[in-house]
Amino acid sequence: MRFGIPLPQALQGRGREVHPLDALRRRMTSGLQVGAGDQVARRGEEVAALVTISSPGKLGDVEVGVVCTEYYDKKETNTDVNTGTESTSRVTSDEIAHEAWLSVKTIPGAQSLRFTIPPDAPFSYGGACLSFKWEVVARGRKSRGLDAQARSEFSVLP
Repeated sequence: MRFGIPLPQALQGRGREVHPLDALRRRMTSGLQVGAGDQVARRGEEVAALVTISSPGKLGDVEVGVVCTEYYDKKETNTDVNTGTESTSRVTSDEIAHEAWLSVKTIPGAQSLRFTIPPDAPFSYGGACLSFKWEVVARGRKSRGLDAQARSEFSVLP
């Protein structure tokens, strides 16, 4: 389910949330939490993010942002080299449609930030071939290795 709307079978289990590196980042993210609660915002309004740091030494520089990811299907055509026959399939890809980041102090405790959703930004939508997902993301930027990362989904209305 995405945005309170059941995902079509073609999109279930696809996209950024099941990417192997993201799963590894989440496991490495002890000491960093982010939340947007069950917020619903309209385009042009603000959304609040609460980031909680409990182990600052492991995180590096921390930044928090709002990210809108677009998931879209595209047609791929493949030709069998042996028979010369063509086949087509749908592949789901993703791109960042909007992102805005703020640095936070890497100190223990909770910090609250507010982000404005641009008036012309996409709204949350879960379609068969096109979807937009909004999240508050906290990431600990490490000079070596994979960044720690925590995510919390929220909805943006038209």
